[in-house]
Amino acid sequence: MYLMFRYKGIMPSVFYKFKHGEKRIVKAFMYQEMDERIEEIKSFGKGL
Repeated sequence: MYLMFRYKGIMPSVFYKFKHGEKRIVKAFMYQEMDERIEEIKSFGKGL
């Protein structure tokens, strides 16, 4: 929830109004973005 607010500007009250399916999709997208960010951070260390 915090990451959705921090990086996407989705207020918690807006998120809670989403339908169940929308919440699942938004969460899946957020997890995907987190994984991509982690891989990007790891790749910075390999270039040194």
